[in-house]
Amino acid sequence: MSENGSTLPVVRQAVPDDLAQIVPLFIASHDTTLPGVTFSAEPFYAPDKVLERLRTRLFPPHSLKTYVLEVAHTGEVVGYGNVKPRRDLDDASSASHEQCLEDQNEVDMFFVKAGAGGRGYGTLLMEAIQKEWAAHGELKLHVLKRNERAIRFYEKCGYRMVPGGEAVVRSESLIEPLEETICLMRWSPPP
Repeated sequence: MSENGSTLPVVRQAVPDDLAQIVPLFIASHDTTLPGVTFSAEPFYAPDKVLERLRTRLFPPHSLKTYVLEVAHTGEVVGYGNVKPRRDLDDASSASHEQCLEDQNEVDMFFVKAGAGGRGYGTLLMEAIQKEWAAHGELKLHVLKRNERAIRFYEKCGYRMVPGGEAVVRSESLIEPLEETICLMRWSPPP
């Protein structure tokens, strides 16, 4: 119990059964990432399709570890995040300097339940991830440039924009194709 009598959520490793709560959390939260874009109205974001994509994306081999933020007394999942592996460096000798700079483990997906912002949930989840991965070096993530709220949050958590780390991506999975700029951010553990 915290000082005000509420129970803080706990961070634990996700299991496949958590997908029943992660899928609707992802869909509702994804709708808040870009002003004026309702992803959930698109066929690509139908719950059954999202379930299959997340089943693959959040568990090995694509993901090293997925975390959930769970309200202990109710079992409600109020956030999740995963870390995916750095790129395979078997042939690092042919990689460019820029490619080598991007060879950190990546926070691939990071979502807190829509409407649950401002309670410290995101910070609690991110701090748990950073604490566990600090021994492995830097973490990177990609964020949509128009998602200013997320950028401010990541900066508060110690992530910094990588100069020259912007790229334009085009989503063909939507009824109306969407072109957005993504930004690369990097976090370095304290010395």
